[in-house]
Amino acid sequence: MSGITGIYHLDGRPVAHALLGRMTEIIGHRGPDGAGYWLDGPVGLGHRMLHTTPESLQEKQPFPDETGNLCLTFDGRVDNRDELRVALEDKGKKLRTDTDAEIVLRAYECWDEECPKHIIGDFAFVIWDQRNGRLFCARDILGMKLFYYYSDDRTFLCGSEPRQLFEDPTIRREPNEGMIGEYLARAITDQEETLYRGVFRLPPAHVLIVQPGRLRKARYWDIDPARKIRYRTDAEYAEHFSAIFKEAVRCRLRSYGPVGAYLSGGLDSSSVVGMVQSLYREGALADPGFETFSMLFPGLPCDESPYIRDVVRMWGIKSNTVYPKESDASRYARQVQRYHDFPNYPNGAMSDPLKALAHAKGFRVLLTGLGGGDCMMGRFYHYADLLRRLRILALIRRARFEARLYAMIVPLSSVFQFGVKPLLPRTVRRALRWMLRRDGFPPWMDPQFARRIHLAERIRREAVRRPFSSFAQEDLYRTACSGFGTHFSEVEERSASWFGLEQRHPLHDRRMIEFALALPEEQRWRRDQPKFILRQAMQGLLPETIRQRLTKADFSNVFAEALQAQGGERLFDSLSIASLRWVNGERVREMYRDLSQLYTKDDSRYIRYIWPLWLAYGIELWFNTVFLNREISSSKGPSVQATNTQSIEPNNRRKD
Repeated sequence: MSGITGIYHLDGRPVAHALLGRMTEIIGHRGPDGAGYWLDGPVGLGHRMLHTTPESLQEKQPFPDETGNLCLTFDGRVDNRDELRVALEDKGKKLRTDTDAEIVLRAYECWDEECPKHIIGDFAFVIWDQRNGRLFCARDILGMKLFYYYSDDRTFLCGSEPRQLFEDPTIRREPNEGMIGEYLARAITDQEETLYRGVFRLPPAHVLIVQPGRLRKARYWDIDPARKIRYRTDAEYAEHFSAIFKEAVRCRLRSYGPVGAYLSGGLDSSSVVGMVQSLYREGALADPGFETFSMLFPGLPCDESPYIRDVVRMWGIKSNTVYPKESDASRYARQVQRYHDFPNYPNGAMSDPLKALAHAKGFRVLLTGLGGGDCMMGRFYHYADLLRRLRILALIRRARFEARLYAMIVPLSSVFQFGVKPLLPRTVRRALRWMLRRDGFPPWMDPQFARRIHLAERIRREAVRRPFSSFAQEDLYRTACSGFGTHFSEVEERSASWFGLEQRHPLHDRRMIEFALALPEEQRWRRDQPKFILRQAMQGLLPETIRQRLTKADFSNVFAEALQAQGGERLFDSLSIASLRWVNGERVREMYRDLSQLYTKDDSRYIRYIWPLWLAYGIELWFNTVFLNREISSSKGPSVQATNTQSIEPNNRRKD
């Protein structure tokens, strides 16, 4: 995790060092280990450094080549560096350093616009190519690293956070009502627009080429829908998966300091920890002082202490545990003031004390279990595949099991939604919407606003349809490329950066994704076992209590409690977004009253309200802070209550 800045005056004006300095300084929290600047007439590049790998200690950025014709500013990590070094040397490229930055620059020399396709890892970078008079920009396949930009006829600006761009006083802040509508409708589909008109994100898996009079964007990577992985036995599938997973974990353990991992007690994070320990025990890597970081919720249904304890005891790991504190009423307002962007979500913000503790203990790298649900989980749209093959009994059996596993799903309605509906012709689906008077936007939104921004068309647009062989595979691809998925990755990366941490996600490795989408559905979901292949591959590396676990902790309660801590019902009095006629204010207040009553009665139906209310609150907070200048004081980092123990015992519980 670092931070980048880029300026290109397309009309030839020289870049002012003061502007480059301001744009780079404002993201100082992303790179406490130093700042670098490079200017060449109409081009300026900036960099903030956070050292997380041994090689980064030697890295000086921005990084020019020997001729001065190329210069790079790079935020990221190259995970297939050994393979790339060999490929570059085979092409006659001599590396002056052992840094990831030089590997990326040499890759551009070799493969030009195709270079990102050869890089496995999380990255966002900009290269000034003087010979071709262009900036070349690229972002990793899932958007794990951030990249924002603004462009007009005279100027191109880019950076790791949107607030950098407004350091140029000529760039006006204007709300982007189309994207605001997607947030308020709980239907973020766009991967390029932001909450600001004229400010964009480079979509994941894309390059952007900037030249005077021309801005060209292109996708450099995509899933091959024709690829299929087929073996005769489950053991062969598990062996192949294990090899890929082991490498995805191994390459992410490259660090000059200790590596930690989140351990929730769920299957995904526990599998990452188990694979880490397997590598250390095999002697494949030296253990630099691995520790886990876990949140405990004593007395609540979401508490996963027994599972965490089982993993810790199995491997003898040093465990750090944190207990939740009452939500800070100003936490989310500070975030909006800090980033001038949408605040974090309560189920993500609840781990901030873990991040603060890891930072305080000198950790800069934390592994996560994010991605397992996206890659390894079976898809509801498999109902349509079963129905198309007339496997009615299998469909009924799976729907009944999922109804028990996910208490909110009604078998009959889910079978229609995910089984029958996808098989209907598009014209029939449109007719059904018309008969049911479903106009494509939720009832809490102002109808005139929704029509003005063409909300129905925005939220119904899908990723380009590919010729996948099954509905389940198509849905897996759609999830991997979803606007919500990109948004959540960006919020999570931004949150970690504030604590000086780089989060690494083995289950989001490109090789893992390509493998998962080529599997038959029966390897993702077998009878009553979701993530079947992961469970098979982790035999002997996980406690059986976790490997056979079918339940998953639900943290919906943290949304209800966060809304209450921020002010409860009064949050939704005199809403600016209602005055602007973006939402129906009275309907929003009714939703909060319903949520409050249901939550008080411990009625799980309150869950239906948490997302629309939080998204409305977040947009309200963002608009008031950025456009009405309602600012508050800011302080860094939440307070932490923690224990550092070899195992987690019940008597470790403490009250705040």
